[in-house]
Amino acid sequence: MAATELSPSPERTGRRWLPTGLPAAWLHAYAAVWIATLVPAVLVGLAGRALALPVRHLLGLALTAQRNPPPHIAHVLALAVHNIPIAAWPLLLGLVGAHRHRLAMHVADGVLLACIVLNTLPVGAALGAYGTAVLPYLPQLPLEWGGLALGASAWLMQRRWSLTVSEGVGLLALIAGVLLCAATLETVAVPHR
Repeated sequence: MAATELSPSPERTGRRWLPTGLPAAWLHAYAAVWIATLVPAVLVGLAGRALALPVRHLLGLALTAQRNPPPHIAHVLALAVHNIPIAAWPLLLGLVGAHRHRLAMHVADGVLLACIVLNTLPVGAALGAYGTAVLPYLPQLPLEWGGLALGASAWLMQRRWSLTVSEGVGLLALIAGVLLCAATLETVAVPHR
């Protein structure tokens, strides 16, 4: 009990590194990202060979350890550098003032939804077409989708109020940290030669 009395609250220090509504916004976004992943997986899985074969042909995945290079820090960094902008760009929507105009908000909502669908659809389709055979190659997915949901959360919160600079920087650091962990897991935990 004494420890809570000694630590200053964010309201008293005047500086917060993460927005107060982040946990609720993140849970909503995380659920939406998983729904956007699992719906195509279920649809492809239920359609059977009629859809699974064209999806396999389109994706052309070679589920073999020989296709994956041995773990290397350069691979981790390349994955993180690729994924961070994909997840973090919604932070910019507040900077351009998209939350101030109704039309701009709807356009931003549509672009964010398109970004989520474009990233989750191939993964969901692969899950439906390849089944459990693809799972060893996706150990990073919960973390990667967590980073994507953090970026979406930034926009969900900015629709209601502007984030402070420290909150934006804190969110960017959190997104980068989560995606760096996902890239590390993707590099070392997938089957590789």
